[in-house]
Amino acid sequence: MKIYGYAAASLSAMLMIASCANQAPPSGGPEDKTPPRVSALFPENGRVNVDTKVSIEIRFSEWINRSSAAGAVSVYPALPQGVAVRVKNNRLTVTPKAPLLANTTYRVSVAAIKDLRGNAISRPIDLVFSTGAGLDSGRVDGAVVALKSKAAGYRVMLFRADSAWTDGRYFSQPDYAALSDSAGAFGFSHIKEGRYRIVAFADQYRTGRLRAGDTCFTSLEKTVAVAKSPQTIRLYPAGADTSTVKKRASVDSVGVDAAAVDTVGVGTPKKRPPVDTAALCIRLSGGASCLEPDEKRKWVYRPVSRRDTSFTVADSAGTFAFDSIPASKGTLLWFIDDDGDNRITPGRLSPWRSPERFFVVPDTVEAKARWVIEGLDVRGCEEPNRRK
Repeated sequence: MKIYGYAAASLSAMLMIASCANQAPPSGGPEDKTPPRVSALFPENGRVNVDTKVSIEIRFSEWINRSSAAGAVSVYPALPQGVAVRVKNNRLTVTPKAPLLANTTYRVSVAAIKDLRGNAISRPIDLVFSTGAGLDSGRVDGAVVALKSKAAGYRVMLFRADSAWTDGRYFSQPDYAALSDSAGAFGFSHIKEGRYRIVAFADQYRTGRLRAGDTCFTSLEKTVAVAKSPQTIRLYPAGADTSTVKKRASVDSVGVDAAAVDTVGVGTPKKRPPVDTAALCIRLSGGASCLEPDEKRKWVYRPVSRRDTSFTVADSAGTFAFDSIPASKGTLLWFIDDDGDNRITPGRLSPWRSPERFFVVPDTVEAKARWVIEGLDVRGCEEPNRRK
């Protein structure tokens, strides 16, 4: 009986040790909804003269889930041979598979890491260091501007626009990348100064690379200058196909045609449903005092209850005037109609075509039946959208 009891005790101890070796959410107690926090970084953020054979380590306030690290780590400039990522308890280790380049500023980005309860970090982690005596000083801020879909979580990519540029580079590993936040804002800092091409897209497969036909966004200019002085770049819908597209393609998740189309009814619909004249707003007019006059600007009113209908009028020194529109709550937007087709035309990466600029007024307005509404002041101007 003593031998049996000893064996049972040993078996129980072995089972306890085995259970401790596996990652699993702790049981009991109140539900944990607190995301993990960074408690230590190596090398330190902003460190210079870092050894080219360094291993990067990030320590968190609690144990993290190994599976959440898959595809969560990016290093820029990109490393040809990649990195090895290891998770042990509360430590995340990133080891380059080949020595880093000398005199180079590197950025290590970590997104969507979770703890054992499934709580993800509240915002991406960025660690910047240099293998030389100083850090690169170029920076650029911006925002992804979407017509309907949320602009959060888009991957924003920078490609150096050097003499060896070919449009096939859009579909390869970028020189730098960042994620847009809940307001669509993004920011790059400590990058090499120069001219870049910039693209944002929804990286739903977490490959880190754009694919032909993907929903994407690009700048108004073919290239943007990155310098020490910060600037704000806005990215608008564009087609990622490298040839002329004849069929309809979803560019902004709202039926934007890759050539020149009616986005969510922006433009003059071919056929509108009949409207009860007694339920018309006689006049809805107003504007935004901060807008500069632009003869190509047009305003669009979209009734919330009738998504297939919209009304477009020309701008007059930053003001609009809609006559005889359905009484309803609706949204306003303005756009710069560069090609004069009365619709928002998206851009294209190759051959290059600049997207048409637009702005969606954040506040809903109400067109009341039989009312004349004049002097409506709307928030129709763009904000800097800069992130610290």
